[in-house]
Amino acid sequence: MYQTLHGKDAWQLLVSNECSRLSAKADAFQQAPVPIHHDPKFTLTTADRFFCIGSCFARNVEEHLIYRGVDVLSRSILSPKIESVARHNGHVNKFTTLSMLNEIAWQLNPPEVGPDDFEEKDAGWVDLQLVPGVPPVPLQRAIDRRRYLVTDYFARVREATVVVVTLGLNEVWKDNEKGIYLNAAPSYVSVRGKPERFSLHITDVAENVEALEALRHALLRLNPALRLIVSVSPVPLANSFSGRDILVANTLSKAVLVAAARTLCDRHDDTDYFPSFEMVSLAPHARAFAADRKHVADSVVRGVIGRFLDLYMGLPDEEIAFREMAYLAANPDVDAAVRLCQFSSGFEHWTKRGKAEGRPLVPVEGPTAAMIAVGLAN
Repeated sequence: MYQTLHGKDAWQLLVSNECSRLSAKADAFQQAPVPIHHDPKFTLTTADRFFCIGSCFARNVEEHLIYRGVDVLSRSILSPKIESVARHNGHVNKFTTLSMLNEIAWQLNPPEVGPDDFEEKDAGWVDLQLVPGVPPVPLQRAIDRRRYLVTDYFARVREATVVVVTLGLNEVWKDNEKGIYLNAAPSYVSVRGKPERFSLHITDVAENVEALEALRHALLRLNPALRLIVSVSPVPLANSFSGRDILVANTLSKAVLVAAARTLCDRHDDTDYFPSFEMVSLAPHARAFAADRKHVADSVVRGVIGRFLDLYMGLPDEEIAFREMAYLAANPDVDAAVRLCQFSSGFEHWTKRGKAEGRPLVPVEGPTAAMIAVGLAN
């Protein structure tokens, strides 16, 4: 549906809002993050309970929320290090509207979990609802982990008052035998061995709007008072199955998702679009992204979340020296305790014990490869 404005109202919006003119924003493109004018539909408080769903940028959002004392239900997760090396909940990153919808729909209609829900490999079984690269595990472990994610981890959306969704990409693989969309691509061996089972869908705006509407509807059935914030992750596609140049494929993917997210949010007062994608993607890439040119630089994430907290909660921006990945790398015993859910995060341990114990905030031997990749080398 097109947005229609009375001609006089349209002119009044242009005249009254300096941010509507490019000439007033020319210097913004030199900053990281880019200062974007945004009027939130609603306000939040530090008493709100957040659940974040999305790509690795969602994990960035979580970390910077907890530094400010915000309760983030999606942080704590049982996670052996071998299954999620960098961030303890990184293996549950979700990239597409349809794979996110799976997890919420399963809260209303829990699935039967069996061997045909997984991809069999020589070394074990892979859950294609997780991120690519999670090592194969024994079948019973794959089943137990999937049940845990449904009955415990994603079930926490029922307790959340705010769900933050960061959309990642529009290329979605489908398991045609199961009639379900996947979060990760099946292997070439699987596709070659069962050519009719898997297919790639390059989704358009309408398909993503439909999935987002279904996602919102399912969330509100779980909690009618919940508010939804939708954004698009600035993290680019790592690769594209479309045959297009990766830069073109990434631009198309983000354009589709921004249009879909905006369409959804324009329809509902309880759903707001936060322009984190624009704040990062319009900035100079050398400043906005870490060394791998994929992950957003930690300082820029801090700026984006600082803006979010200011707009929605009225919290002033503060410089916080603590960084979750660095602290856990410096304190392996704490990392192990977090993975056993004895603490929801390294930050919780540091505030309750680590600071008094004089725990190091960074590894004494220097930054790890994972820290360097996401801009935590200093």
